[in-house]
Formats: sequence, C-alpha cells, structure tokens
Amino acid sequence: MEALRAAVENGADAVYLGGKEFNARRSAANFSREELKEATYYTHLKGVNLYVTVNILISDEEMEKAADFVDFLYSIGVDGIIVQDLGFGAFIKRNFPHMEVHGSTQMTIHNAESVKALENLKFDRVVLARELSLDEIRRIKSSTSMKIETFIHGALCFCYSGQCLMSSFIGSRSGNRGQCAQPCRLPYALVDEKGNKLTEKLHLLSPRDLKLIDHLPRLIEAGIDSFKIEGRLKRPEYVALVTSVYRQAMDRYLEAPERYNVPPEDESKLARIFNRDFTTGYYFGNPGAKLMSVDCPRNKGVFLGKVTGYDRKRGFVKILLEDHLHVGDGVDFRGKEGFGYVVTEFFVNGRKRSQAGPGEIVELRTREPIPRGTPIYKTSDTALLSEVRKTYTDPKLARKVPVDVEVSLEIGKPMMVKMTDPEGSEALAYSEKLVQQAEKHPLDERTVRGQIDRLGNTIFFLRNFTARIEKGAMLPFSSMNDTRRKAVAQLGQLRLARHIKPPVEKSWRDFIEEVYRHPGIGKSSALKLSARVDNVESARAAIFSGVDIIYFGGENFSETKKHYKEVRRLADGCGCEFYLALPRIVDRKTMGEFENLLDETKLVHGEGVLAGNLGVIISAVKRGIKAVADFSLNTFNSVSLKVLNELGVSRVVLSPELSLNQIGQLAAPLPIECLVHGRLPLMVSEHNLIKANIDSNERKVGLKDRIGKVFPVVVDERGRSHIYNCYELCMINHLEGIRNAGVNVGQLYLIGKEAGEVERLVKAYKNALVVKEKIDEKTLTGAHTYGHFFRGVK
Repeated sequence: MEALRAAVENGADAVYLGGKEFNARRSAANFSREELKEATYYTHLKGVNLYVTVNILISDEEMEKAADFVDFLYSIGVDGIIVQDLGFGAFIKRNFPHMEVHGSTQMTIHNAESVKALENLKFDRVVLARELSLDEIRRIKSSTSMKIETFIHGALCFCYSGQCLMSSFIGSRSGNRGQCAQPCRLPYALVDEKGNKLTEKLHLLSPRDLKLIDHLPRLIEAGIDSFKIEGRLKRPEYVALVTSVYRQAMDRYLEAPERYNVPPEDESKLARIFNRDFTTGYYFGNPGAKLMSVDCPRNKGVFLGKVTGYDRKRGFVKILLEDHLHVGDGVDFRGKEGFGYVVTEFFVNGRKRSQAGPGEIVELRTREPIPRGTPIYKTSDTALLSEVRKTYTDPKLARKVPVDVEVSLEIGKPMMVKMTDPEGSEALAYSEKLVQQAEKHPLDERTVRGQIDRLGNTIFFLRNFTARIEKGAMLPFSSMNDTRRKAVAQLGQLRLARHIKPPVEKSWRDFIEEVYRHPGIGKSSALKLSARVDNVESARAAIFSGVDIIYFGGENFSETKKHYKEVRRLADGCGCEFYLALPRIVDRKTMGEFENLLDETKLVHGEGVLAGNLGVIISAVKRGIKAVADFSLNTFNSVSLKVLNELGVSRVVLSPELSLNQIGQLAAPLPIECLVHGRLPLMVSEHNLIKANIDSNERKVGLKDRIGKVFPVVVDERGRSHIYNCYELCMINHLEGIRNAGVNVGQLYLIGKEAGEVERLVKAYKNALVVKEKIDEKTLTGAHTYGHFFRGVK
C-alpha cells in the first residue's frame, strides 16, 4: 500500500498492482482482497485508475478460482485487468464486457497483425514487446484503434517477455507463472565448443535499466497512449521519485513542447535511486553491447570516491569524496572481491561526523584492507530517500483534486453549493436553513469563499469560485460549513460511482461449465509423429524415416523460402503432411515476406504453417491456410484451446510447462500436440551475444553457468540470440502415457540436427511406438530431461 500511495501522490494516472495470486510478481507482498478494496477506494477518490495484474498462465484447475477473483475485482470497481493468458483474457471480455482487458508484454505482441487479433477479441489495450523500435510502434499505432502502452523506465528482461523458459527448466520456477528466479542476473562464461572462455565478462544476460525521459517528446508524438514505469519489486521511494520525475517532465512538455528539457538534478535523482547504468533499449535501434550491464547486475549506484589509503592498526579505510556522504547511506566497494554495507559511522580528521561533502577525506571502518585506488559507489542515498518519502507521507504535500464551486445565496431560499470536478461530476448541496436578511453583517463574496475554501482535510482544493449573493443575505457559518461538507461527501461518492460497472448479464460459471463439458476430440488410436527441422538434408532424413508430419523452417526464414519447395515435394511423395515453420519473432519485414510466399504458393489440403505468434495465425487463416499454433503461444488450458479453435487454428502445440497430468485434464476441441524430444529453446533475444562480446566468427558457443552446465547459443540471420537447454528432452519411454493423456501428435524438435542424427532419432521413436520395450535413453541422447511432464511448474 505504501508503494501505491507513492505512485498516486506523485502523479500517476493509473497504477498496476497484484493480488495475492495469479500475478507475475508473486515474490512481491501484493494485496489481499481487503487491501484491494482500500486501494480501489483510495485511487478512485484521487482520480487514478486501478488495474490489477492477472498476468500469468492459468491452469485448468485454477480457472474457476481465477474467474471468481475477476468477479470480485469487477464488483469493487477495478478499472481493468492485465493478462498474459490469451484464453483467460478472452474469457473476461465475454463474461465481464465492461471490464477493460490489457494484453501484457508477456503476450509477446510485436507485430500489427497480432495487435489486430487482440482487437478482434475485444481487448482494450496492449503493452507491446519491449524490443520494438519507435518507428515500428508508430506503425502499429496507426493500424489500430486499440490503446498502445509501452515501458519507459525500469528493469529489462534479456529475453522477449513470455518466451523465457530459463528459470522454468533450470529450477521449475516459471516466469510464466510469476516465479522467475532471474537467471539473467547470474554470471555465465561464454565458451567455445571445447569449453574455452571467450571473454572475461560475467553478467552476459543482464541488461541495463531503461530510461526514456530525454526522448519523451518523440514518444508522445508517436501517439503512444500510456507510458509504463516498472516498479512492482522496487521500494516505495523508487516508485515515488521515478513517477514524480516523469510526471513533471510530461507536464513540462505538454505546457511548452518547444522548450522541453530535463534538468540535470532530475537525471541525477534517477541515477541515485537505482540504476544498472541506463539504456534507451530498442526504441532507436539495436544498441548492441550498450544494452548490457555485464559488470554489475545489481544497483550500480553513483560514484562516491576512491580509496586513498588504509590504516591497518585501526582498521579504517580513507576515501577522497567526490559526492556527499551521510550516515545511513549504502556504499559498495568495487574491488576484485567487492562488498558493500550501510554506513553507521565515519570520521573526518579524527572527528565523528554525520555528513561530509566532495573534497573531504573520510575514514570508514572495514572488515579487511582495501587497495588504494579502489572505486566506491553510493548505492543508497539516505538524504534523497528521506526527501522523497515526504511526498507521500506528509499530509501537506498530498495530491489534491481541483474543484470549481458555484454558490447561490438568495434570501428566503436554502444556500446552494455546486461543486464540479475535472471529469465533470457535479455535486449539488443545499443548506438546511434558509438564507436570512442580515441585521448587521451581510455576507460578501470574500467571506463566503473563505468558508467554502476550508477543504484542507479533504482530497479537494478550490480552483475556481463564483458566487451569486443577494444584497443583505446572511447565513450562519455553521450552516455554510455543513453545506460545503455535504457537497464534498456527495462529490466523493460520485467520483467512486463512475467506476461501478453494471451487473453482468450471464453467469461466468455457465461459460466455464460449457468449456469443460466438452468431451474433447478423444484419445488417438495411434500417436502421430512430427519432426521440426531447418535444413533440406535433415528434412529428407525425417521424411524417409517415416514421420507423419514435417515442419520445415526455423529462425532463418530466408533459408526456408529458398528450400521449402524441395521439402514440400519430398513430403508429398511420401504422404507426409508438410508445414512451413515460421520464426517465433516475425517482424514487419518477415511478415511481408511470409505473406508474399503464401500468396505465391497455394498450400493445399494436408499442408499449412506452424505459427509462433497470433499475427501469423491471423494471416494464414484469412487466406484459408491451415495454421498450427506453436508452443510459443503458451497454450496452458482448455479455455485457450477453445479460443484458438474459434480463431481457426487446426492443431495446437501445447506449452512445454504443462505436466502430463494437466494435459490429461484438458477438454480439447481440436487436436493437440506436445514436444517429446529435443533441445528446447529457453530464450530468444534481439541482443547478439556473439557480436557484442567477441571479435571472431566463432559459431558454436555456449553459456557455462556456475555449476558447469553449458547452454548452447545460436545467433540467427537477423542477429537474434537463441539459448537452448543444456539437456535434451527425451520422452521415448513414455509415449503411451502421452497418447493416453489425449495427445494426438508427438513432436521431435530437431532444429540444428544433422541428417544422420535425425534419421537415428526418428527411427527410434517410430520403433518405440510399435515395440513397447524400454530404450536406454542415455545411449539414445546422452544427458537428458523429462522436462515438466512429471514435475510441473510452480
């Protein structure tokens, strides 16, 4: 609640927060239902919208509970809900049509076609992927009537949000379920295929913090509807300061665009409150190495000074200050063995001091000698924190709502007070007593205004005042004050009432019962086998070895375009279904090439596309071409299956985070497929790990973690990095259980495999479908994993 007040009192127009469940920041304190009621009351009185995050994947067993939570939010007047789960978002719009639904950045919406898909599903707003350039955002905005929101300040993910499985597969803590362990902030070594280190840089996946305040005019002029500050795991003081700085910056621009500037003190405050160094992200192109904070994955702070000496007898280090230091500040020694602590005392010229400034030499007690020249950074500024804290705790600085008041005093009639807020709500109050003829002291405008302006203990302040006062009119001050209080109370209720929504016409429980009454398409008599490959020789090997379905293509779409006809011919000759496999990330250029390809090539019955995002689905289906929804769409429940079926999808590759038990509970109205073998991609990023870190054409590289596991890295033709699991998924001995769970197709993910390996794996799986004998998995694939089939995710 403190962070909420910090945001509101410092000028936020809206606040996102999470309940105790179903949100992507489950490690945060979050809000109980009673606290959500309090938060709704407080924000709405202040004229601030409240949005609640339900931005994780929802399992079938949670669906009713999550729906009940939305029902509660609807009943208390919450303004909108932000979602990641496609099916759950569509469910909300169908059953609570007056509730705003916002597509989270976790939905990986990165092209205009995907935005159109959400618009068709009646979503109200979308938070675009943070990897988009400003030019692309501008184009998307011009193509839709839906509101567009983007991030402007705060922490960045290395991977496209919603596409990261790193935390999930390393330790079952899924970012898609609000449990990300932030593996991108850990140290890794970039190694070649022999295990040799290629760089001394450690935090290769740790981005700097986003900061766009210098470019705010360009973002506003691009038509972006809402700017988002990341702050749900930050301290209230951070929320307050960043909100205040951006609020003031926006107001300055709107007042005088031609004179827009950012005062140096604001830049300094943003750095002092928290930074990992700053970046403009991908707004103005790919920043390459300048995106990353490879030396320090935590708060870097601001430079405080350098060590000038060390007194071994007393255990004190001497520091020449280049910034102010106060008792209570946090300091970080950036030597070879860095450490930090909160300063509890220090000395200047042998005398204890509570503060010191630039140019002074201070002595701090340390647990060990510190080499001369060691840089020291201030990571927490107690004076700044104290100053900022007042903005949301001092009643004198509380955010107020301006009101215009019109007063009428006519002898023989009740006093009338009309109070109007900026949104047009109008309160009308009358005095209980009638206005009298004055005997000695008639009222004048100044006196009446003085009584009406006594709004100090309310959320309002008087902006404009007009009065019609009949000559000689008189009314006791007590009566005027009572009338003013009635108007204030009434206006407060009107402000709250604006957010109350009409009753829902149909019970959401009926919708859920309908979904789960669906018997599904039933268990397959035989599990079909599909293979995903990215080169002609591997495709030939898979087809000739007997796969039922071939997905041809990978992250290099130019190669797919060049060779797909040959693979299509091979598949057709063997009675194998052929699908073009599209990259997960399909930017405007790739989408244009893809659509041209579809228009030139008439895919026929038994052929189609494997679509990794909504935009590709929409593009294929409107051309009458079959679309299979790939695992990157994070299909996690029966409601999402229903929605995808209605969008025209012919089959769905399920989320690899579903357990076998959860798969068995799905009510699937269309065929379902799951990944059963392969080295699965855990991250996809616009950041080119190889180019940013080494000066060579090294192709086969990997990230080696602290326990020696190596995660292969592949950079595609667009410069995107793909990080793969250190283990291969291998479910060859569990195919019958997968079929019994209702899965129709088992997919071998064979991207990057050579033809001989593809042939060996396909034949082994084909044989396993017939011969019900256990196979030595280690002999087949070496170190392996069962993924989440038996353990699930948290």
